[in-house]
Amino acid sequence: MSDLILQLAGVIQRDIDSLKGVSQNIANANTPGYRASRTFSVLAPADLGTGTSHDLEAIESLTSFNLQGGALQQTGTATDLALTGDAWFAVQDVQGTLLTRDGRFHVDSAGYLVNASGLRVLGNGSPLQVDNGVLKIDSRGEVLIDDQPVTRLDLFRVNDLARLTSLGGGLYQYVGRLTPAQDYVVHQGVQERSNVDLGNDMVKIMEISRHVESMQRALSAYDSLLDTGINQLGKD
Repeated sequence: MSDLILQLAGVIQRDIDSLKGVSQNIANANTPGYRASRTFSVLAPADLGTGTSHDLEAIESLTSFNLQGGALQQTGTATDLALTGDAWFAVQDVQGTLLTRDGRFHVDSAGYLVNASGLRVLGNGSPLQVDNGVLKIDSRGEVLIDDQPVTRLDLFRVNDLARLTSLGGGLYQYVGRLTPAQDYVVHQGVQERSNVDLGNDMVKIMEISRHVESMQRALSAYDSLLDTGINQLGKD
């Protein structure tokens, strides 16, 4: 009998996980380059050996990202970059190469182009050093300093969303081999806004909240039935 209670509790926990994801989207609605995520439940496939299907305990929560581009906003700052198309900027971290769509870059004291966290932007596999020259970046990511070409931005595409993980701060880690981007345009003096759909996420919060309430009522009703049954057995 307790199996049903455990399964209902598992459903509620997955709803809570989904609620956390939607809440994170809303909290980052104004974060440049943020990619909205969605948590959904997947039932494990039937056992090939026995042909039997799994019950609710075999359901797991997975997270997927919306890669649709956000709106572009002009800033006029030369170190602000934005992308349209299937591409990500690359920055250098102790964990390796990380991806981001947040192009709010600046030049640090050592003359390197870095993101808000101080991670260096990569070009041709190396940190991009700008120094005090005039920075120009064309639509294909070619970097020019004082009108002299020096390197090209490292821009990658995500082949498998299941391998993409959010690390926070607009940074993402891709497990696997990175593929150079092909279909993209680089915009200088522009920021890309978040791609969060606030209206849709607000509706989603209400839907999930109501579903959690219905599951809680089901748990309460089942608990009452158990209590009644146990009391009846005691009388008999």
